[in-house]
Amino acid sequence: MNIIEFIESPKMLDDKSLSLAQRTALKSVYGLPLTYNELQIFKQITGLTRYRAGREWDEASFILGRRSGKSDQIASSIALYEACCRKHKLTVGQTGVVMIVASEKKRQAKIVFKYIEGKLKRSPILRKMITNITQEIITLRNNVEIQVYPCSIGKVRGVSLICFIGDECAHWKVEGRDVDVDVLDSVRPGLDFDYSKLVKISTPYMQRGEIYQDYKDFYGKANEDVIVFQGDTLLFNPTYSEKKLAKLKKRKPLTYRTEHEAFFRTDLSAMYDPAMIDKAINPDRPLEIPVVKGIEYQAFVDVAGGGGKDSYSLAIGHLENEKVIVDLVRSRAPKFNPDEVTSQYCDLVKVYKISKVYGDKFSGDWASNSWAKHDINYERSEKTKSELYLEAESPFNTERVDLPGKELPITQLKNLIRKTRSGGKDSVDTDSNQPEDEANVIAGVIWLLTGGEESGGAFAVPDVGLSEIFSEGDEIIDLGDN
Repeated sequence: MNIIEFIESPKMLDDKSLSLAQRTALKSVYGLPLTYNELQIFKQITGLTRYRAGREWDEASFILGRRSGKSDQIASSIALYEACCRKHKLTVGQTGVVMIVASEKKRQAKIVFKYIEGKLKRSPILRKMITNITQEIITLRNNVEIQVYPCSIGKVRGVSLICFIGDECAHWKVEGRDVDVDVLDSVRPGLDFDYSKLVKISTPYMQRGEIYQDYKDFYGKANEDVIVFQGDTLLFNPTYSEKKLAKLKKRKPLTYRTEHEAFFRTDLSAMYDPAMIDKAINPDRPLEIPVVKGIEYQAFVDVAGGGGKDSYSLAIGHLENEKVIVDLVRSRAPKFNPDEVTSQYCDLVKVYKISKVYGDKFSGDWASNSWAKHDINYERSEKTKSELYLEAESPFNTERVDLPGKELPITQLKNLIRKTRSGGKDSVDTDSNQPEDEANVIAGVIWLLTGGEESGGAFAVPDVGLSEIFSEGDEIIDLGDN
């Protein structure tokens, strides 16, 4: 029984509502013969000019508009077919797993789970296969489990995967960090069977991540690795209200183009190439480099009041052989006493013989007065945050930055998004309003050392090694929360 027969059979899913595009895509994944009309749709949704019947794909990406039947008609149908209709080559005691991972929101995972559970229970044959149902797992009599989880890296390890389906994988985040590449890299070793499938389904977003890479590398290109489908809401779901779509397009045309026409956003991109950030991380250095005789240091701070969501952050760096060394990055998460943190940071910068720090262009008089109480001048940067991030792009791309391997600032740097503005400067912000305080002070230090207020592009740095540190009285001060 092929997947279409399985979906339409009254004894199985008894669903004859597949659209022409949904039907064509599912048949294409399994290499089933296509009709003339289906071949025309195949060319439209894959960009390919030739179809090879009998070629079953073990990896497929669906880039589809919202409300196009991604979870109900495609994800749940593939999951149930793989779980119930394959002749599984399981060893004694082995459990095969069909896993669906949704977004990090439990609500979305529950929606997908309900689709699958409902279809099983409505089928006169499939409901007899159920031996147990929990909140996340459906156990079947053929030693197969259907597992549905919110996005998590840990859940995918240590299981024998018959099929893995990534639902809305272009939007997977854990604690504000994109995790689609990490999760899918963890999935692939668990695809134990010759017929194991990896299926990615999502509305598109930015031009980054696994599903965008699939689109870039394989859409419309003959290959043996991944079949990629792209289609708008109305093509895959012709029953959806055209009137409603017209209103959505009129209201927010740019959003409509992404969420319903299924095109990746061209106005948004990652501020920095993640590979260049990784290259900047120096694994052979300490997280905080002690002060070195004869080197002139700069400090940049991002002040915060202690009661909101922002951290109070500080970075110190120096220039060495035309390379920016970010010696340390610290932050204090709320809630805190801002005067107390300023006092501690003043003690720290004095160890590095720094008498002036730079900070946010829009900071108020409080910052200047608070630092002045400890005989440290606080100077407002001439640059906005966006401008600082843009200034740091060239040093990162030319591998002139040395960063500590500290997870939080690295994550923040990778989460920065560049938004292209017509007729003006690009703006930079974080994705989903995530924190950026440590990324901001790193960019500030880079600017100071490569073209900022006093650098003139470079400092005259004596030829000394990092081991030549000051006396014991100049040790780094531990503030507790680093």
